[in-house]
Amino acid sequence: MIELPWPPKQLSPNFRSRSHWPRTNALAKARGWAKVATMGANIGPIPDGAIKVVIGCYPPTAHARDRDNLQASCKAYLDGIADALGVNDARFDPRVVVGEPVKHGKIVVVLG
Repeated sequence: MIELPWPPKQLSPNFRSRSHWPRTNALAKARGWAKVATMGANIGPIPDGAIKVVIGCYPPTAHARDRDNLQASCKAYLDGIADALGVNDARFDPRVVVGEPVKHGKIVVVLG
């Protein structure tokens, strides 16, 4: 299990300026957070083939969110996880689960 902070708004596909420096900075930071968190999670060897990934989204507020936007907002996290595991993220078979809101929000990624 890998626990990460709620993704910055700059990572949302709805963020208007996709190449502006806040977005690219947020992408790099999120990827790094995920890589470090994954390395700290001591995940064992990864078998060949598809890797099932459950992305648990616990938003900071109760307003409705699109699952496809939540998954897209977590793309940099998935890239960082793939970096730490030494796998191609194309092997990931992601599923998004939305949980109850928690203070500040969080993302919990479970592999396998």
